[in-house]
Amino acid sequence: MHSMEELNQAAQQEQERLAALPAITLKDKLSIKPQEAAELDPIERRTTMAETCLGFTEAQAKVEANRCMKCKKPFCTAACPIGMPIPQYLEKVAAGDFQGAIDIIRGTSLIPSICSRVCPHERQCQSSCAMGKSLKDPKKGLQLGLMERFVADYERKNLGGKKVPAIAPATGKKIAVIGAGPAGLSAAIELRTKGHEVVIFESQPKLGGVLRYGIPEFRLPKEILDYEISIIEKMGIECRTGIRVFKDITVDYLWKQGFDAIFVGIGAAVPMKLGIPGEDLKGVYTAEEYLRKGNLGEEIYSGKHVIIAGGGNVAMDAARMAFRLGAESVRIVYRRTMNEMPACKAEIKEVLDEGVKVMELHTPEAFIADEDGKVCMAKLGMFELGELDENGRPRPVRVKGDGATIVCDTAVIAIGSKVSPVAAEGIPGLESNKNGTIVVKDTATGETTVENVYTAGDSMHGPLTVVMAMKTGRQAATAIHKKVMGIVDEPAAEAQA
Repeated sequence: MHSMEELNQAAQQEQERLAALPAITLKDKLSIKPQEAAELDPIERRTTMAETCLGFTEAQAKVEANRCMKCKKPFCTAACPIGMPIPQYLEKVAAGDFQGAIDIIRGTSLIPSICSRVCPHERQCQSSCAMGKSLKDPKKGLQLGLMERFVADYERKNLGGKKVPAIAPATGKKIAVIGAGPAGLSAAIELRTKGHEVVIFESQPKLGGVLRYGIPEFRLPKEILDYEISIIEKMGIECRTGIRVFKDITVDYLWKQGFDAIFVGIGAAVPMKLGIPGEDLKGVYTAEEYLRKGNLGEEIYSGKHVIIAGGGNVAMDAARMAFRLGAESVRIVYRRTMNEMPACKAEIKEVLDEGVKVMELHTPEAFIADEDGKVCMAKLGMFELGELDENGRPRPVRVKGDGATIVCDTAVIAIGSKVSPVAAEGIPGLESNKNGTIVVKDTATGETTVENVYTAGDSMHGPLTVVMAMKTGRQAATAIHKKVMGIVDEPAAEAQA
């Protein structure tokens, strides 16, 4: 592990080398070493909520940008869910035009400081980078998450911060946005720029949804979140927090208040459970509760020996949070192997670097209580890998016999989440799927089975990425705009014979 000073000095030397070249050829680009970001010491950072990754320096960002091969048909842009013109902004970074770079980025991304930190770039843009393909190693593709983060952070620190987008003349239309997670925030911003009056209804005290209450501070600092969403009030969007639509107020009430359309962005916040004996013992938490209380600094009992059930990013967050809440040992128990974990490789590396142990091919089958009714042990079942499932992953097959019984005074269940039924129960005619997601006529518009009610994000497609929630939120907002304004799309011209 290198310090930021060492990495910056090496980058400055590389800059000098590149500047001395008459032109940077493809061969030169292939010879540039991929930049790496400095991080806090893995063991020392276990006691702090400070952001783990320290990001790129200016010199590093310029060097990394010079690695771009400027493909005529960039695979990275095609792999980005929102189609960001990546080579164009990288060219600006290489030239030191950071204002030009952020202008390009914000042309497609509403919250780049956030997406750059939490989106799985290794599975999207970076994995498709031509540089990584040329070097036959996806990890050597351009570090696009870190590049986007650098530009967005540079804007915040040196360019006066994000600017309020232009807002069209008032339309006289009024839209209710239920839920202030990434989908709801994106929909609200898009609708407001089109001139509509927008009111956000959020059940929690602050905006952000999973960004605030689910993702830990050491991955997404709250000052970054607050910076990105501070634009909401500056745009004149009204925010009514602490109001639970479907409980405190009804949808019928909203219609009577004169709203022309309703956007439902309640996410997938209902945690799934294992359904095993002892799951209701003291010291057994869902990841949602564990992370929320840890993020907010609320009182929570988290003991010295913690186990986490699950293999996704939420499980990784919970495992790292356990150390920060005072754990001495943390174990992830997962019924497949690490090769099949759905968590990002970068997240798995962070977990292992910090000393979390992984018990592969195991999962809890019962929790055992001490005399005070608190969990003290977990009985595990053993598995082996079987045939591939519909997603291409080997199925975990239970091995006969008793598994290990391990000591634990805290257990966290992080096996996924689903959409709450409150919307389907609270809006007459709104249909939902078996997994709780809201039925839509077209995923490109988010139009539901109820007139003038739209949805997007996890409410529509189940738990996915922040960037997908942002993308579909904007798409739904565009569809709402067309509907309330009576705009009819022109039919596609028929191909001539």
